[in-house]
Amino acid sequence: MNQEKKHPRLLTISVNAWSESNSIGIFFSSHFGAWNKENLSNIYLRNEKIDNKYCSQYFRIAEIDILKSMLSNKSLGIEISYNEKNRAILNKGNRKVKANKFIESIKRIRPISILFLRELFWSVGFRNKDKLKAFLEKNKPEVIHMHCSGLIYPHKVLHYCHKITNAKVVLFCGDEIYSYKNFMPLARLYQFFLRIWIKKTVKISDLNYAATPELCNYYSVVFGKTFNVLYKGATVIPPKPKTHKLPMKLIYAGNILWDRWQTLSLIAKAINQISNGRQLYKLEIYTNNGLSKKMLSALNTEYSEIKKAVAYEEVKRILSVADIVIHAEGFTEKFKKITKYSFSTKIVDCVQSGSCIMAVGPMELASINFLKNTNAAIIANSYEDICNQLQLIISDSKIIDEMPLQMYFVVKDKFDLKIIREDIYNDIIKILD
Repeated sequence: MNQEKKHPRLLTISVNAWSESNSIGIFFSSHFGAWNKENLSNIYLRNEKIDNKYCSQYFRIAEIDILKSMLSNKSLGIEISYNEKNRAILNKGNRKVKANKFIESIKRIRPISILFLRELFWSVGFRNKDKLKAFLEKNKPEVIHMHCSGLIYPHKVLHYCHKITNAKVVLFCGDEIYSYKNFMPLARLYQFFLRIWIKKTVKISDLNYAATPELCNYYSVVFGKTFNVLYKGATVIPPKPKTHKLPMKLIYAGNILWDRWQTLSLIAKAINQISNGRQLYKLEIYTNNGLSKKMLSALNTEYSEIKKAVAYEEVKRILSVADIVIHAEGFTEKFKKITKYSFSTKIVDCVQSGSCIMAVGPMELASINFLKNTNAAIIANSYEDICNQLQLIISDSKIIDEMPLQMYFVVKDKFDLKIIREDIYNDIIKILD
């Protein structure tokens, strides 16, 4: 995108801090990395580290800020002007401490009772908003962009900001979070209230995006509004030839929840089965998720290993030197319902790596179906498929050299960073006219 263009004043709202160590931050950087920094601001809702070079004006409202406001009866939130010079100072108070096992288990299980308590806390505490109002009046956003959240309180923040600014609203839906998937009474009640807020948000939206054509079609019917597909952008270049030697390196980088860890454990099991004592493959898993003992036992084996999470730039480097990069989805019915229409941003990272992609998961999922339709990825829909595909690669490794080149020609325009940024800019200009 050309810097000479007039970029409207744009406010992004996110639960997580805009950091390139999380998927939301990477998505924001992908879409708005060429935006005029002076016209870009962000409101985030967790006590986390900011880590990007594209945005300088922030307003944080975390639970700790709400608590301080309630105890002191002062206006909630903290305004932050961020740049490379004050980066270390500002993030000093935002460092995430190493969570204990109880906190990590809460994150994995995500009990509905905890969600209700958090929503109650926000309902009581999201009141004294003078600082937030001043931030909005100073930045005067013409457009507000938010990823449609599966939590209720971000929607409340969006509606307040919209009320104060009367800005146009741009919504992105990464997952299908509207329909009922859990019929336990408390979960169903939470979903009932969430659906009300999602409807309210879509009602005020002026431009709607979704992660897959399937999700666009579904939401267009449900809400009676047009949804357009939006992918994360990437710099896709022709892949370079690689020399492969044993053991071949399989790399997975990303979220292992939603039963993806079980799928990865099937890959480790398959490697063990076909190896017969030989070192044919090694699976390396990079994730910042907390792991239970069961997960660690299943994934730290002779043929697979859990690695510490690394920065996004390092993730890209690691994927680029892999023999095969893995996209994994869970097979259980519960998580198939959750991920049915989703498109993992990690697919774009896998494509950008120039390495051969192996996708493992149910065929009915949009992400697996997308990769299958490219005819440029190795697809496995069962444990037997995993074993067969791994044996095929050992017998003929040419396949993992041919696939990346074919993938490049299929998706080079679909994921092209410049094209996606240009399209977003043009879409936003249209709704402002």
